[in-house]
Amino acid sequence: MSYRVLNSWKVEKLLFPRLNSRRLPHTNVNLLSHHIPKTAGSSLRTAFEQQVGKRAVYGVYENTGAQAMSTGESIWVPSGAKILHGHYKPHQNHSVIFPHAMRAVWVRDPLERVWSLVGHLLALGEKHPHFKLLKSSMPRVNFNSQKNVVRELILQNAVDAFTHAYAHFFRSVPINHFSFVGSKHKYDEGLTQLADLLDIQLEPLQINRRSNQSDKLPTSIKRLEMHLSQEYEIVSDYL
Repeated sequence: MSYRVLNSWKVEKLLFPRLNSRRLPHTNVNLLSHHIPKTAGSSLRTAFEQQVGKRAVYGVYENTGAQAMSTGESIWVPSGAKILHGHYKPHQNHSVIFPHAMRAVWVRDPLERVWSLVGHLLALGEKHPHFKLLKSSMPRVNFNSQKNVVRELILQNAVDAFTHAYAHFFRSVPINHFSFVGSKHKYDEGLTQLADLLDIQLEPLQINRRSNQSDKLPTSIKRLEMHLSQEYEIVSDYL
């Protein structure tokens, strides 16, 4: 995902290009908000921005250092940023680079997450690189049927990063090391808990959300739960 960077940040980076690292920690950040795809991340970022302002919420995505962040390397962050939100993985170095920050993440039922992800990619089609990856990984599958794509993706484990996202995500930092783990199935309740933890007000929003009907799992897909047993073992206590 490409993230729109504020002009003020562009100027700041030009004038003060030094990266935050273990030797130069960022002490203003108080929350590392991790967005696993299809777990209400867009809604959460908007809620943060409405409460603390856009200049205090820095998006960490492909064009703003997500890869470096995921591997615990140095990264440029605006001096006024208080919340880092985006598609980056947790790393042990983060506790040193951002010494005052808590870790937060949201999860959802693994089968439902895969179903929603595939539906999202099918809707976007060839313009999304993950759709191209999915299609090239299963050249004989009928992509006119979401049910067929999801079934074969899981049975073939064609793209492990899609089917076992939690195993990949929590590899460096286990889920029980997070200050907050919210469930997408209890979003409003979790948002209240997160707001209390941060001592701010957060309003429930639904951004980039497909209809409840489109997210409803067919019976044939529900029967595939055993193929994602490792994923359920990781997140079942938090759903």
